[in-house]
Amino acid sequence: MKSRWIPLLLILSTQAAFGVSIEEKQNRIEYLESLQEKMPSMDIEAYKRELQYEKQGLSIEERAKAEASLLAEQIKTQIARAYEASLASKSAGEAAAEIRDAIEKDSALVSAETREEIKQLSLDALEDIQEGRVSSYDNMQAVEKSLMKGIQERYDFLNEEAEPMDLSAMNIDPTSPRANKNKDAERKEYATKAELVASLASDKENVNWISTGGVTLKSKALTKREANISMQVKAEFLGVSVSAGPSFAFTREFSTDVQVMAEGMSPVLLPDGNFDFYKRDNSGKILMRGGKPVKRFVNFYCDAELEFGTEAKTGGGFSFAGVGGGASVEASFSNTVSLTSRRVLVPEYIDGKTVTFKALAELCMNDFLRARVTNNMTIAQSLNIMMRNVVSSLRYSHPKTKCLRDSQCFNWYNKEIIALVRIGNYPRCVEESREKFYQCQLRGLKGQNCAVFDNKGKRVSDGMFEYQCDKGLRCVKTQNEGWFTNWELYQYAKGKCMPINAKTYKAP
Repeated sequence: MKSRWIPLLLILSTQAAFGVSIEEKQNRIEYLESLQEKMPSMDIEAYKRELQYEKQGLSIEERAKAEASLLAEQIKTQIARAYEASLASKSAGEAAAEIRDAIEKDSALVSAETREEIKQLSLDALEDIQEGRVSSYDNMQAVEKSLMKGIQERYDFLNEEAEPMDLSAMNIDPTSPRANKNKDAERKEYATKAELVASLASDKENVNWISTGGVTLKSKALTKREANISMQVKAEFLGVSVSAGPSFAFTREFSTDVQVMAEGMSPVLLPDGNFDFYKRDNSGKILMRGGKPVKRFVNFYCDAELEFGTEAKTGGGFSFAGVGGGASVEASFSNTVSLTSRRVLVPEYIDGKTVTFKALAELCMNDFLRARVTNNMTIAQSLNIMMRNVVSSLRYSHPKTKCLRDSQCFNWYNKEIIALVRIGNYPRCVEESREKFYQCQLRGLKGQNCAVFDNKGKRVSDGMFEYQCDKGLRCVKTQNEGWFTNWELYQYAKGKCMPINAKTYKAP
């Protein structure tokens, strides 16, 4: 062993003895944050809280209490907001009854083991608000137990000690590694397979792209499939997502592939399975320059992919935020996360042996999944973390939920609403006030007929083709109701959707 390697190995062994440092844990959080650009629905906040718990030295039980308290405060805050909003149009008793009914219905969405605790917490919070008391609730044992699984997973992620890198097997001098050279992506030979894998998993620049027409060769293989992985999702409770939703069975499937790209249209593989590294003319002869064969540009990269999703349709719907126009409501959920390696030249030799397409395919399908990324996670572990973060941002909503955005109602509007009814109306995704689910409804545009009510709340219009007015409009009475022509003819009131500042109709 070279003497200059000794200080580095001492550092690695010292770190292993004392566990993972806070700096390394911070690096792992930053790594997850770097993935959000491609996976914006990932939930990173829980990991940030976990890092703070690490700094405070809290036990798993203490972290569960903190997380349960955070959930309780979130629920109590939402109940206070919902009650205040309901008071704007109802009496105190009516508002409380509306919130109580919503609590009963939404409690059915949370996990069975935490349902009674969350329901009682919510009802007690509502009563405290009505009585003007300071809300407090300490019986959260079932919630704490439910949250422990996620806490343990985050703890394991932050504290997993990386296996020491076998530098001698990779034939890398840590004081002057060959992989640090500017042109290392263009290397034609590697001392070991591990050295090539390390280069693929690095975050250095890719080799240049092909600049002419070319051929592509791709091979894909399923490496592992698992079913019935139980994972907990968030539940929609009084319009907000809480970390106490039900658990669903997910499937998880790893797959990898190798993709080779070569300039020129001639086949990149020879009959014996070796690569054709030379340019050829139209007759198939190798091009020569200065008496030497001209090399063609041949590069490759590995893809690792994890596809996951619920196995069966549910009674409700899954939605997830943070993906812009991609938010959706589905009875079943599936998604794919992937990682692509660095792109390098196809080497001619590894450990003195010629490189075949089969060898590259095996390297991508086996070794690449086990390759370590810069934060000491393997590619497979990184994909798994992304999967769990996507699932943790899912929201299980009311079974009657049909939409999240107005645009999701266009299909319903065009296919299920007859043309006569579409006239003067616009489709809107609207929250139902009592049960807190979203559904598609028609809203009247300017000039559309709307329902007219008297001071006692009785409808005085005829109810035919009348619609609730759209945003920015209100129903303006344009015709009075009553008997005319010596009590022989009854005339219903009429209303039109008009701008909010429009004057109320006055009969002549």
